[in-house]
Amino acid sequence: MFDVSHLLIAQGIGFISMFLAWWANAQKNDQKLLSGNIVAAGLTSLHLGLLGSPLGMANQLLNMGRFCAGRYCRRAILAPIFASLAILLGWFWAQHWSEWCAVFAAVIMSFALIHTSGIRLRWAMLVSNACNLSLSLHLNSWSGVIYQVITIVIIGYQIRESLRLPQYQSA
Repeated sequence: MFDVSHLLIAQGIGFISMFLAWWANAQKNDQKLLSGNIVAAGLTSLHLGLLGSPLGMANQLLNMGRFCAGRYCRRAILAPIFASLAILLGWFWAQHWSEWCAVFAAVIMSFALIHTSGIRLRWAMLVSNACNLSLSLHLNSWSGVIYQVITIVIIGYQIRESLRLPQYQSA
């Protein structure tokens, strides 16, 4: 039976996570970006679990681990471990092509969070958010769709600003 209160709670948790992640993704400091996303991933895990995606929930728990590793212990061996775990989660739980897009995004971020920083990390996040948008659409996650689109704009703006060359100034 469809329970509207259950749906509203799930969407509410998603919106809280969305606002927290937007704050984190708008940070120019990588450490703040990673710390905010640790908490947001935990809330998103709960949101996706309530919406009925065990893969999305497990993937976000794995995201918490990835963000923690990127924040606190950048050991190269962790990237292939996180990527392998993401693929294993997909193997067991992916039921739709959009879930495989989320697995692909997880693999990208497994390496990006350990091996990159600054603008390269943001490029990886841009690709990851584009891939995760398909899962949000498939699950009818209102906060997920809004989050992915706005985050793509935020990160795209940061990338554009980093590529901007100084204007030619005439004497």
